[in-house]
Amino acid sequence: MSSAQQPQLPEPVNSWLGKAVVSIGPFMTVEQGLWLNYCVAVEDAHPLYWQGMKGVSEQPLAPPAFLPSWVVDHDWRPNPDEKPMRTLELHFMLKDALGLPFGVVTEVELEFHRPVVAGDRLRAEQVLVAVGEEYQTRMGPGRRWTIAVNYYHQDEALAGVQTLRFVSYRKEAEL
Repeated sequence: MSSAQQPQLPEPVNSWLGKAVVSIGPFMTVEQGLWLNYCVAVEDAHPLYWQGMKGVSEQPLAPPAFLPSWVVDHDWRPNPDEKPMRTLELHFMLKDALGLPFGVVTEVELEFHRPVVAGDRLRAEQVLVAVGEEYQTRMGPGRRWTIAVNYYHQDEALAGVQTLRFVSYRKEAEL
């Protein structure tokens, strides 16, 4: 949806469109032991994850689907005054700003660019791509929106993009 077709939105939502609103991480260093535990559990013997492959990568590659997991803030911290960021913070900010307390992810797409290897420190940015007009869902008034999460290596090379589509709504008062 182009900005010319964008519905009237309250501030600050309108100012968020097309911008990196939330920056995340880096929180942890990518470690092979973390993804190998998963590979063992599901019996995934892909050689790229275990030892790399000549002509592809001399280092083992992290499974691509793990990309979002490397920049998740921990729920607990030793200092109780430090509050962790909610996963997909921009989604919660939108729900609050638009008065739509309930939300569901309806579609997720992952696009991979440069592979992730042990030792990488990734960061991410959450970008508001689009917000639809308010419409009547079965549960009450709602809107659809799209958020892109761009993942970057420590050298700022793009690791991948996760595009999430949501529907959020508020329940109508029962008569």
